[in-house]
Amino acid sequence: MVSTGCSLCLKGAKMVLFVTGVCRLSCWYCPLSEERWQKDVVYANERPVGCDDDVLEEAKAMNALGTGITGGDPVVRLERTLHYAALLKNEWPDHHIHLYTASHVRDDTLKEMEGLIDEVRFHLTDFSDISVVRQALRYQFEVGVEIPMIPSRVKETRWLIQRLKGIGVHFVNINELEYADRTVEEMKKRKLTLSSDSCVVEESRKAVAQVVEDEIVHYCSARDKDSTQLRNRFIRRATMIRKPYEDIEDGLLVKGVIVCCSHEAALQVRTLLLERVDIPTTFVEVLGERVETHWALIEEAVPWVKPLTCTKHIGIEKRYPTYNQPLIEYIPL
Repeated sequence: MVSTGCSLCLKGAKMVLFVTGVCRLSCWYCPLSEERWQKDVVYANERPVGCDDDVLEEAKAMNALGTGITGGDPVVRLERTLHYAALLKNEWPDHHIHLYTASHVRDDTLKEMEGLIDEVRFHLTDFSDISVVRQALRYQFEVGVEIPMIPSRVKETRWLIQRLKGIGVHFVNINELEYADRTVEEMKKRKLTLSSDSCVVEESRKAVAQVVEDEIVHYCSARDKDSTQLRNRFIRRATMIRKPYEDIEDGLLVKGVIVCCSHEAALQVRTLLLERVDIPTTFVEVLGERVETHWALIEEAVPWVKPLTCTKHIGIEKRYPTYNQPLIEYIPL
């Protein structure tokens, strides 16, 4: 079964709100990077959060229909978590919020979350104790369990799914086990095979086939996260923030760039482009020493711009449409 949160996530319509890297658990398979693991930092997607406006601006930048609150364990910073949930709900009452947490959640905490959180996903480490799930089912959220497929726990995972089904859990998400640089040694200690072309454990993919037969189970592979969820989120954000001269190619922003020796030289190049080619003025922008425009115009302009002494280099850039827009590919012309 695909939960509401997962459905929106697969469409790329969910903002990821990382409220803290702090967690009471120290799971050997936790895929957080060294920069976030047990660090008390906040990110809205890839944007560092310093104030409430950062959260709202990022949600608007991707036209988010919902938010996944994650960590670490968001409940460790409950006041902060509920503050952001209220912030989003006040701005957009129908904004769907799901939250991931470890299994140690008190009843009074669940009560505080009711009305702000639409869906709670518990990460269980002790499969024999499902009391927190049973407890949460008394409140007005969708309640699920989300765990990685650890190859050595196939039998226990199948048993857990049946017990959860018996108490009326709404869904179970099984994630393909992934590794990070920080967890490689722990994976090797357990003699797990690490894929060379993606950050997944080979045995996990094989083990999943033995536990996903039940209708309440949804399997989320690393490919789903990268090729579907992330790509769709990038396309969604790119569509919202693209400039008039930028194209979108497989979720990346594509544009032409002329780097000049000074800001004044860049302004002169912009004037030259507008004189030589019949295009709207909004199609050519000067940012410092850079002239940005459509990639096709750059290709056309190379013969008469490249010889100018004020020009350093000309090319086509492809960038992620995230907050800092890191450069992914540069094609010199």
